[in-house]
Amino acid sequence: MKLLKWFSFRGKGDKSIARKQQFIAQKISRRYCFSAVSLFALQSVVALLGSLDLVIPDLPSPIPFEFGRAIHLGLADLWPLIGTMGMVFFFTTAELNREIHSPRLARWQYWIVMLFSVSIFGTLALRIGNGREYLEGMPIFYAGICLALALASYNLIRTLLTDKRNITPASAIMTVGIIFLFLLLIPNTITYRNPITDEVTKFWVVHLWEEMAFELTSAGFIATFYVVSGLAPRAQVEKWLYLEASMAVVGGFYGTGHHYYWIGFPAVWLAIGSLVSVLEVIPVGMLAIMTYKGLKSVKVRSNREKLTLWLLLSSVFYHLTGASLLGLFITIPWVNLYMHGTYVTSGHAHLALFGSLGFVVLAGCYYILSRGSEPTLKGYKRGVLAVFLLNGGLITMASSLLVAGFIETYFWRILGIDFMEVRLLINPYLIMRVLGGAMFTLGDLLLSWRIFKAWQTTKNKKL
Repeated sequence: MKLLKWFSFRGKGDKSIARKQQFIAQKISRRYCFSAVSLFALQSVVALLGSLDLVIPDLPSPIPFEFGRAIHLGLADLWPLIGTMGMVFFFTTAELNREIHSPRLARWQYWIVMLFSVSIFGTLALRIGNGREYLEGMPIFYAGICLALALASYNLIRTLLTDKRNITPASAIMTVGIIFLFLLLIPNTITYRNPITDEVTKFWVVHLWEEMAFELTSAGFIATFYVVSGLAPRAQVEKWLYLEASMAVVGGFYGTGHHYYWIGFPAVWLAIGSLVSVLEVIPVGMLAIMTYKGLKSVKVRSNREKLTLWLLLSSVFYHLTGASLLGLFITIPWVNLYMHGTYVTSGHAHLALFGSLGFVVLAGCYYILSRGSEPTLKGYKRGVLAVFLLNGGLITMASSLLVAGFIETYFWRILGIDFMEVRLLINPYLIMRVLGGAMFTLGDLLLSWRIFKAWQTTKNKKL
């Protein structure tokens, strides 16, 4: 019973957020969010140039395609990580209505994670890397990011233990998410001679970060926002939060099994991964239903909250379709046998990583950086336009990649046609992907500018 009291929402918790009291940690969180949005703007430009280089191989570039791709993948992992750190600090203090254990440690953590993240991008731009797909940076730099996550984990744990009786579900689950980010990255700071061990530990970041750790941190933010904005009652959010947390941990750990089969594990892991992946759809469906009911019963009046909600709704849509349902489809063993490693995987990755995670991190960053200001009607409309451009660009890119992947699967994997002949067949769809990337980049830069303006308006205010 005592444990249950620790994890129950306090009635005064919502009011504490509504009073807009600001703690030092919340001011520090703005640094994280601003840096994350800046890196996001850089990522879309890098990705657009990379997709263009893929269809025009002789395009002059100071950075070879393989290193440009490595930078793009590094940005895709690290800007959400940096934004998530800021969101967790901000919403943990808001939930608990007290300062974190050590604001100074949070400042040091910011400089550490930024130093080692920029070091990864800089060395890759200089063609220095380890050739390990998705984690091409030097291991020492990932050790530095581990240090930042270790400091964050310690800081958050000490914060929660200061007053155990008033721990809220959202603050506890966000803390667990940060701890998992730390634990899953530690093995990737070591170089392995055994290729199976190397691939397994790599998927703990490539798959489990997004499917489990980021799921927990995002769930905490969504729960807080829904309660504060009145979109759902506290009791309903609490039930969903517990289900989401348990399904994310179980589904994340065992759902990764559909990757294990292809790197030397017994075939049973392919079945386990496919069956358990079904569990991950349940909390997402509940979130969609809860959102629908909330929008029917509550009218959101604040333009700031409306723009945040547009970003969150985009995340819910892709979480349900691109991440859960499409992910479930391509993990079916008989489908996975032919589609694994084709452009279908790339299309799913775009929808799952940016679609479900990127949008929710942008929502949190905008909410934090715009605190204390209300966008004008004109500014709000431009923000909504940016969100529509991001969605249109993402859907165009993902659809093009999925069609290219289906063609690749059928003609190359099933009919056995020469790979280069198939490559010519899918080239038009890769060109469409470039057009989608251009639309996405335009939306990215427009939204980043709106967030920058909000940050500029509020940076000197005493909130």
